[in-house]
Amino acid sequence: MFLLMPRNLFSVPYSTLLYSSDNELLGARIATDGQWRFPETDSLPDKFITCLTMYEDKRFFYHLGVDPVAVFRAIRLNTRAHKVVSGGSTITMQLARIARGNRDRNFREKLIEMCWAVFLETTHSKKEILNLYASHAPFGGNVVGVETASWRYFGRGVTDLSWAESATLAILPNAPALIHPGRNRTQLKAKRDRLLAVLHKKGILDEQGYELACMEPLPDAPLPLPDEAPHLLARLAVQAQGTRIVSSVKYQLQKQTQDLVNRYAARYSSNHIYNLAALVADVETGEVLAYAGNVSNMQDEKRGGSVDVIMSPRSTGSILKPFLYAGMLHDGMILPSTLVSDIPLNINGFMPQNYNKTFYGAVPAHRAIERSLNVPLVRMLSQYNTGRFMTLLKQWGMTTLRFSEDHYGAALILGGAEGTLWDLSGMYASMARTLSHYRSYNGRYNPEDIHPLTPFPAKPKPVIESLSDKRLKDKSSLSAASLWFTFEAMSALNRPEEEADWQQFESMKQIAWKTGTSYGSRDAWAIGVTPRYVVGVWVGNASGEGRPGLTGVGNAAPVLFDIFTLLPATSWFDAPYDELEKVAVCRSSGYKASSICNPVDSVYIPLSGMVTRLCPYHQLVHLSADERFRVNSSCESIDRIVTRSWFVLPPSQAYYYRNYHIDYIPLPPIKPGCEQEQSQQLEIIYPEHNSVLYLPKGFTGEYEHFIFKAAHTRPEAVIYWHVDDVFLGETRDNHQIACRIDAGKHLLTLVDSWGNQRKIMFEVMSDK
Repeated sequence: MFLLMPRNLFSVPYSTLLYSSDNELLGARIATDGQWRFPETDSLPDKFITCLTMYEDKRFFYHLGVDPVAVFRAIRLNTRAHKVVSGGSTITMQLARIARGNRDRNFREKLIEMCWAVFLETTHSKKEILNLYASHAPFGGNVVGVETASWRYFGRGVTDLSWAESATLAILPNAPALIHPGRNRTQLKAKRDRLLAVLHKKGILDEQGYELACMEPLPDAPLPLPDEAPHLLARLAVQAQGTRIVSSVKYQLQKQTQDLVNRYAARYSSNHIYNLAALVADVETGEVLAYAGNVSNMQDEKRGGSVDVIMSPRSTGSILKPFLYAGMLHDGMILPSTLVSDIPLNINGFMPQNYNKTFYGAVPAHRAIERSLNVPLVRMLSQYNTGRFMTLLKQWGMTTLRFSEDHYGAALILGGAEGTLWDLSGMYASMARTLSHYRSYNGRYNPEDIHPLTPFPAKPKPVIESLSDKRLKDKSSLSAASLWFTFEAMSALNRPEEEADWQQFESMKQIAWKTGTSYGSRDAWAIGVTPRYVVGVWVGNASGEGRPGLTGVGNAAPVLFDIFTLLPATSWFDAPYDELEKVAVCRSSGYKASSICNPVDSVYIPLSGMVTRLCPYHQLVHLSADERFRVNSSCESIDRIVTRSWFVLPPSQAYYYRNYHIDYIPLPPIKPGCEQEQSQQLEIIYPEHNSVLYLPKGFTGEYEHFIFKAAHTRPEAVIYWHVDDVFLGETRDNHQIACRIDAGKHLLTLVDSWGNQRKIMFEVMSDK
């Protein structure tokens, strides 16, 4: 008969439980058989053990599975009453009965249960038997196990129950129907109070404790289980169904973060923006501290509340720009303040625009990052190369780049690719981790510092105690210097991106942060990082529907900074001086200063930037004695010529630059009678050479005019416009001309008053 006993008593499905790192229950999902059955416990609190043994089996710790005293008492009572009034079953026998499927009670089953009980006592400790019984005993309805019952009836774990609550749960397995709301309340309370009286008589409860315990109310209808991290639980349950999952999440921070997400979503719903996600992680370990995958209190599932947006690929908007800036600094392609062209650009029909539809002519590279200007970053990507940039992004943890570089093209930097909040937050955390460790590694790098986030407590890694540790390398794909300058640019506060009021964040702690908005206002991003924490936020609609006014700075950034207020303040990154060099830099251009640059600043630049060229914008200009005209030896005696250093931008850049820099002084005109200089005075702004244009359509569907633009260094210049030898007209001052052009390839020719010419080829395509 012993041979009929299975090795594993229970082969039943369990609920999936998610716990925080501080051992708080974050959420649970019902078992596949429809029962609330927590996985087996390995410990029980003393209160419950005392109540259970006092009520069910007083001599549990002394018998060998069968209690002869209880058996003889049951026989005597049942014989006297001519019916079954006492079963005489021990806890071990009840465990055997539950394991056998709660079969009908009869003499044969009772004998089998006794045999099983004796065998269980030889194979299991008393503690194991109690744990098995408490984990599988019925507690009314679809509630199985004492831990499940504790949460369902009292809203907290069994270790936190009072004596009255523990007594209530101790009597339920014997009569689980008593817990039904609205029924048997008097009988349930009487049983509980009798057990409390036994505890009082045994001296376990004093008089006051006993009286207070009897006054405690009985539980009402079953309570909902905690659901503080529903999207994280759904994600992890796929791989660990029916288990206890211990996460790295901090319970209080999780609740606060999810509450913030819910509140902001409620506020944004007036603009039909329904979904929001936020992620908080520890930079050093990569452990996730808060995971709000979406709004958790959404009633209408049609609005996508069940979607875990943290793991959903979405258009990245501008959120990748800092990686390009860091990459170019690392490779010595730019310096932090190097001027980047910001004029109209056409790449095979792709014409990026800045957020405010304005061009600045030329901007420092760090300012392009601070203001998140699109056109300069597209030019920077064209210089860096899309394939090269994709390789860099993959090295730092971006897993969603599944297509070729031709597929993404220059639009990659503006949201042409999709990324997840999980990947992107992990990438920024790896940047911060690498920079933070640079000093402790004495200028070396650990490639293992670049790794994704983890929702589980991180496993301790062997500490690097020696600089000769084989894990350390001399180089990284992004140097500490490039990362430091990137974070410095990201921490600038006066950034008028998307024309929002950045000043509302000026009082905040120092944070390196970046926002992004995808095309069509479908995705709003904000990611911020300090040496200790990374916070990522996404706002939008899971359906992909765009909404007017949805922006990273207007919708995601406020959530980001509210989350940072929940986190302790941290210090800032140390400057990696071993990778910096102080050099003279032209204040106007941001390039290394040449001998004719003025004024000059002495600033730190990355060592990699030492290979960059000298300032190309300063040139020596020969002027008349009164400095009103440019002259040369053909029209002015050498002893009357004054030579000055002059900051000169190309005409197309100067055309826009001077609108925002009142201190920019264009070159003086050439003195009448002097020989014409062979300089770059005339430049075509739009279209560019070999560009592809598409016939523009208005709201009515009719084709409209193209607007061509040019710039000239001399304000008095007249420009004559020709397309395919057909004269279009002339312009003065503001050199723009409207024209209708048929589909096909064309030659645009511009001639100025002095005979200077510029010619470009372009192609016009129709959408028919």
